[in-house]
Amino acid sequence: MRSASYGLIFLFLAAGATLGWFGNRSLAAHGDVKSTKAKLPGYRKTRHRTGIVALILAFVIGVVLFNVIHPHP
Repeated sequence: MRSASYGLIFLFLAAGATLGWFGNRSLAAHGDVKSTKAKLPGYRKTRHRTGIVALILAFVIGVVLFNVIHPHP
């Protein structure tokens, strides 16, 4: 493998971990409301913001993967 591929693997690993973290936090905020309200400051804002960030990251990862699989001349 070339050194550029290591960088690409690290980039996708970091993007996937970030997407998973935001997705998990968003799902946790929608879970048990009584116990979650005390754990997350700014409960409703956190719930919406993490969901939106997870959707944006998923879209960006999808676009990048599409461009890696089907490069444009």
